[in-house]
Amino acid sequence: PLFVFVTMVSATPIAILLATGASVSAFSFRGGATRPRTSLSMSAALIVQNKGGGHGELGFQLAKNLSSNSKITSITILQDSACKDSAEPFVSYATDIPDVKIVKADLTDESMTAEDMQKLLGESYEYVWDNASKGAVGAGKAVVDCAKAWDSKLLTYVSSAGIYQPDDVFPMPETTTVKESAGQVLYEKYAMENKVPFVSFR
Repeated sequence: PLFVFVTMVSATPIAILLATGASVSAFSFRGGATRPRTSLSMSAALIVQNKGGGHGELGFQLAKNLSSNSKITSITILQDSACKDSAEPFVSYATDIPDVKIVKADLTDESMTAEDMQKLLGESYEYVWDNASKGAVGAGKAVVDCAKAWDSKLLTYVSSAGIYQPDDVFPMPETTTVKESAGQVLYEKYAMENKVPFVSFR
């Protein structure tokens, strides 16, 4: 099942999430004062993409979906350089998402800072999907710090249902206890502490 943890979400970001085919069923928190939402026109999107597996396919399909959304004017994939270019979905980037900008970097580098990430990307983004980070260190921390500096309208994080400590209740409610030391939990907390508009898919 897909667990969705939502914080500081308004109708505009929800519209973008629904445009990607996501089903949003969640409880919400407000980590700070929300700011007025503006038009989705002239919106740049960033997808932080891991090296493969199910996450790799998810980021690829998201890029394809956003490419057909007229309200998203540019898409960049920050791709983990450990990906295998000859394997799917990466081999299909050129044919299926030719207008998407691809920037490669070592996303496992724990010394990466927001300044390093900004130099790599060279621009700011209204919408950020983090499909790679496993904690609030290195590139993961940099993503959150950049989203805050860019005043992004929404940071969406692909977390993991593995952060829960399941008991005998199934399906698990979103109130199920989580592993406080899990990297994904620390990422979520860091984003909320920084008052970044934030959605986490578990």
